[in-house]
Amino acid sequence: MSRIERIQTYLTGAVPDRIPVMTHNFLMAARQAGVTMAQYRERADVIAKCLIDACRTYETDGILVDVDTALLSSACGALVVYPEDIAAVTLDKQSRSIQQITEDLAEVDLLKSDRIRIYLDAVNQLSEWCRKNDVFLRANADQGPFSLGCLLVGMEEFMMLLPDEEEEENLNALMEQTLRICLQMHQLCYEAGGHMTSYGNSSEGCSVVSPGIFRKYGLPFEIRLNRELKERGIPTMCHICGWTDPILEDLARTGCPAYEFDAKTDICKVKETGRGHFVISGNLDPVMLASAEPDTVREEAKKLLDLFRGEGGLMIGPGCALAPDTPGANIHALIDAAHEWG
Repeated sequence: MSRIERIQTYLTGAVPDRIPVMTHNFLMAARQAGVTMAQYRERADVIAKCLIDACRTYETDGILVDVDTALLSSACGALVVYPEDIAAVTLDKQSRSIQQITEDLAEVDLLKSDRIRIYLDAVNQLSEWCRKNDVFLRANADQGPFSLGCLLVGMEEFMMLLPDEEEEENLNALMEQTLRICLQMHQLCYEAGGHMTSYGNSSEGCSVVSPGIFRKYGLPFEIRLNRELKERGIPTMCHICGWTDPILEDLARTGCPAYEFDAKTDICKVKETGRGHFVISGNLDPVMLASAEPDTVREEAKKLLDLFRGEGGLMIGPGCALAPDTPGANIHALIDAAHEWG
């Protein structure tokens, strides 16, 4: 079975010849290539080369294209800082009111953003290489509607607005606009050549907001996003950081075909709840991958592989982005484990 076929089989819920491997490794890939994050995010050919070199080194089944968590927010007029050797971040203190943000978003066209165009160029370059070299390409569409709204308003302010019933109309109006922008980004990523897209809605997890807030402002737009993507024929995956156990049954209702969970979520509960609804990516702890010995990585990987072997439904990898200084020996240990026990 080819690498592309292996991941495509996994995405259908069927059983591939072995459990596939994909790593969220852009920070690590840039560091190992001797490239600063400024150099990485500013040139499409550098993004492509770093990720291709990493794929060749570790022989993963797929490449996840990512640059930072501020790609969409920057295109939407948020205040963003761009450190030389740290990923760009959206400032928590934003200067616009929620009403002004919503009004401004109505005029946003992502193709007018230099950063978006660089990113899409990188996806296109990677697409050509991946198809020639039998590598699956996951083009990350950055943030989901809820997390994008959070970044644009600022985390502290957004969290204060969410429980305020008087802000319900403003929040829903904001989410309508972030949904539109997210859909445009997914379409652009898919057209640029990704086999699938993905997005992060980390701030809607239970480590950040209550299940009630998620069901009010996250879930309805998650359902609509995934319904529209399915109608367009765009396969996708949602990443949620932190603890998600209380909303797993809700996630089974969104229509999202794949979820990426980190180590704080109970993988056994995920497996049970998600069966027949979504497949799983993750959920090895990036801290463990960055700090443990290779033998420990193999042991932890084997535990996860044992849980899914012969059943399908898992693509093994880190549950969140790898730290830039993650030892290469640990990624080799993960790959070796997948080959031996997957």
